[in-house]
Amino acid sequence: MTGPDQLSAVATAYRGHFGDEPEVLASAPGRVNLLGEHTDYNGGYVLPMALNGLGVSIAIGRGPAPGVVEAYSDTFHASETRNITDSKEGRWSDYVLGCLKFAAETEVAKTGVRIALITTLPMGAGLSSSAALEVASIKAVTELYGKQMSAVDTAIMARAVENDFVGMPCGIMDQFASAVGDPGTALFLNTRTLAFDPAPSPVGASFVIVHSGVSHQLTDDGYATRVAECNAACAELGVDILSDLGPADLERINALSDPLDRRARHIITDNQRALDGIAALKAGDLPEFGALMVSSHASQRDDFEITVPETDALVEAAMALGAIGARQTGGGWGGSVVALVKDSDIERFSAGIVETSEQARVLAVT
Repeated sequence: MTGPDQLSAVATAYRGHFGDEPEVLASAPGRVNLLGEHTDYNGGYVLPMALNGLGVSIAIGRGPAPGVVEAYSDTFHASETRNITDSKEGRWSDYVLGCLKFAAETEVAKTGVRIALITTLPMGAGLSSSAALEVASIKAVTELYGKQMSAVDTAIMARAVENDFVGMPCGIMDQFASAVGDPGTALFLNTRTLAFDPAPSPVGASFVIVHSGVSHQLTDDGYATRVAECNAACAELGVDILSDLGPADLERINALSDPLDRRARHIITDNQRALDGIAALKAGDLPEFGALMVSSHASQRDDFEITVPETDALVEAAMALGAIGARQTGGGWGGSVVALVKDSDIERFSAGIVETSEQARVLAVT
């Protein structure tokens, strides 16, 4: 289900649950990240792609009671009722509530709102379901109340919701790709300046996204620990942010205590891989891009320690099946693998990769 079909479906869900017509429909895509993992909160470069057909759609209307937020997920057949004055409670509606508070708290306090949502993004797949929900929520509520907000400002606000309300210390890549990106086209993004350019699409090959079957939860301690370790490395190196450094600083980085040396080394080398990756795409050098994907996965596994045996095995299987390159994508500790595959091999590759694991499934080809 994609595009207009999903918007029609979420409108139907709203009518069925609330018995009324929605006032606004909005949607936002998920994303796959091709290169540059955990570099965004370090001010580095990333290469994400917004996804066709995988995202979140929202129907919204004013509610019957001031300040009351009625949220319904048609995907999970779950409803939650909150108040615009509430703090986070560790529930899925925190993401919606935070967006309403940041974007239109005064207005919601006066009218209340009802929201229905549908997602085609598997939770915990590493494809930014939370960012898509945030971006769609902000787009919906700002339109509802006639507020103007640019795509870049929407991304900035969505990240603030994740950082300051939900409590996950992520960078801006996910929200930026969802709010600004054109589904099916990668973006080369400087997360420090927010300067971005569309990346050329590979000729004769596509990216295949395969869910490992292992879900992750980024608000668990692992992600925050990596952020803290990067900050600790900055303190020992005397820099404000790791993207202040480059490959010429690896000798200094390698002299750090373990594991800070490996954490910083991953950031510096994956930052460079994103730079080299956009150059490879512009040159049409798919073997080079594939090699960068493989080395990025090894760095995630060995230096940043965010892969799991299932994603490691999927990357190995993908390469054995003839992929040009493959790596784990997303924040880590499970989720999905993205593989670059010749278009002529996609059918054979897709059939073969799911045979390697009972849990693996192909989510998208883009």
